[in-house]
Amino acid sequence: MNKNKVCAILKIIIVVLIIFLSAYEIRITKEESIVEKKELKSNTTVKKEEIKVEEKQEEVEVQEEKTEEVPVTNNNNNITEQQVQNSVYTRNSIRINNILNNNLMKDEDGSHFYLNHNIYGVYDGKGVPYIDFRTDFTTRKTIIYSHSTTAGDGPFQALQNYHNNKEFYDNNRYIEIEYEGNKYTYLIFSVYISTAENEESDGLEYFHRMNYSDASWNERINYYKTKSEYDTGVEVNGSDKIVILQTCSMDPAYYEKYYRYNLLVMGKLV
Repeated sequence: MNKNKVCAILKIIIVVLIIFLSAYEIRITKEESIVEKKELKSNTTVKKEEIKVEEKQEEVEVQEEKTEEVPVTNNNNNITEQQVQNSVYTRNSIRINNILNNNLMKDEDGSHFYLNHNIYGVYDGKGVPYIDFRTDFTTRKTIIYSHSTTAGDGPFQALQNYHNNKEFYDNNRYIEIEYEGNKYTYLIFSVYISTAENEESDGLEYFHRMNYSDASWNERINYYKTKSEYDTGVEVNGSDKIVILQTCSMDPAYYEKYYRYNLLVMGKLV
């Protein structure tokens, strides 16, 4: 084989190699491009999902804010505009040292709405302390109601400690109330359980009767004083304005024996 033929064959081989290498490089580039596109598409999908999650979280947060701001109705109870105003803007409270600290509402119409609703008007079996619609702090007596529970978590649960417990009374003698910008302090003068056989029983006289002559009020307030389970040492007379905190007694001795068995903690305005 002469020299010229060898050179020609080498040139052909070189050209073939160049063509092969070029094709291989193009294939590799295409594959890398496809991989990059797949990764870009995947990243884009992930980002879109992250954005959706963030948007959903923002929607949840907005919904939570709305839930806090807008009172909710439940159990087909209609909430009046006045009740909404009272509940949302209330600064009314009732306190006894560090054992009781609750919001205080007003029963506007005798429906006992807050016996099983919270301050936002939402149904709540424990309710919130509320003032009898017939009374306020300018009347001779003001009655405030709330629950105690067998589970031990009622708003007025702390009042159970006064029952036959003079030592507890000695350390927790004052009731402090803030209502419509005014502050009232009451010194507890009587603690007892009022029992009733039926709705007409004398044991509910304190609840049913609101109007008294001077003579009948003197008689009634002395009755409240003498009914106390222990002597508080506090003098009280017909010129005093009083508050009555009422809750169900948790003493099992009264559960099946009486129609009503209300624990009453009474204080005079000082």
